Amino acid sequence: MINRIKHAFVVLLVLGNFSLALSAPPKVTRFTLSNGIRVVNLYVEESTDVGIFSYLPLGLVADGKAKTQWSHLIEHLTIRTTGPINYKTSSAETMADNMRLEFLGNTENWKQGLELHAKWLSGLPFTEKSLAEELPRALSEIKFTEANLATHKWAFAAWNQVFRHGETDISMHGDVQSAKLGELQEYRDLHLVQADRVLLCVVGGVDSETLKDAMEKHLGSINLTAKTFPKPTASPDIAKDQNATWDVNVTHYMETYEIPRPENADYPALYITNMLLNLVLMQDTQLKKLTGHVYCGVDLVTPEQVYFYISASLKPNTDILKVKQRIQELMNPLKQPENNTQVAMFAQSLSTELSAPPDIMLLKQYKPANITETHMLLQLGVSWGMVEYQYGETLSQLASAFADVSAANVADVVNRYLTEEERMTLVLTPHASK
Repeated sequence: MINRIKHAFVVLLVLGNFSLALSAPPKVTRFTLSNGIRVVNLYVEESTDVGIFSYLPLGLVADGKAKTQWSHLIEHLTIRTTGPINYKTSSAETMADNMRLEFLGNTENWKQGLELHAKWLSGLPFTEKSLAEELPRALSEIKFTEANLATHKWAFAAWNQVFRHGETDISMHGDVQSAKLGELQEYRDLHLVQADRVLLCVVGGVDSETLKDAMEKHLGSINLTAKTFPKPTASPDIAKDQNATWDVNVTHYMETYEIPRPENADYPALYITNMLLNLVLMQDTQLKKLTGHVYCGVDLVTPEQVYFYISASLKPNTDILKVKQRIQELMNPLKQPENNTQVAMFAQSLSTELSAPPDIMLLKQYKPANITETHMLLQLGVSWGMVEYQYGETLSQLASAFADVSAANVADVVNRYLTEEERMTLVLTPHASK
């Protein structure tokens, strides 16, 4: 329901607003429940809106062999464990490396939201009725993304099957259609609610003292399983350039590069590289003629490794070689420090963004006309919760490190990590084109 918007805070800060005082940011409080569930509360005084978001470790690039998008179907089934879904207040989304469950409410009904999250995380049984109803809904999302050339999420799932499990014929539909109810429930019980990997973010008009007791009451007794994910099964010497077919009616191209984790000194420069490259990829007129959507990121995180990725859905009859060549032409200038003139601006903005949530009044000032203040506040919760989930205790150190990234640092990491020797490529083509 609430779409994830990358770099939402940076956009506001980069638009020449540095002179505006951040006088009224949400009050951030972090605490941990007795069972290890982490909580971050963004208290917005006088707000009557409340959003509650659970972040969980099951995602599309951790699924097991021949279990393509099982995590996505489990998202649907988990929400259904509390009965028919009220889409005005409840929703969920499965990303590459995590799942998010949502309650969207207010200061009158937020405790009902806590009760829902407690039930979703407690492992209530799945039913054949919910499987029969939710499977078609999960699969219908593929058709929507096919029509809009927005198949990036499914490309992550296919990439996982190719590079972690050695598959070359990916069944986005068939793997979930053949799954048995008991298998899905066992998979959920093993992998969804894990020790040290559960975070709840609460945004809106509930203060932390009120929240602490209620969260301990509703969520503190939930049992967390040990950290475990399906192990990779691909050969260690799998070729770096792969072609695979899939039952999605779009040709998709991905490049991936192994990079270090966020605590490494090179990570901040790689993150800023991702932002700079995203700008040129999305604005390039040549790529627009060849692709539906193309973007890059550093949030492809498997249980074993972090990757920098470039993902492109291709228009019909596109020459893939031209896409590859154009991506490299756009990346090459980043290898020279003198071309990276925007680094200082992005470095300072990111440092500010990760140090604290933005001023609510500033967000309201630059809110698009078609976005309500409620939606804006909930999006803030989604974005900040994601940052807290991805970076955890390293967040403050990362915020400081961003401020020191230079144009030379960006050129250095591009030359060392984003090289032809390190590049892994995947071309996914529809079955019908074999």
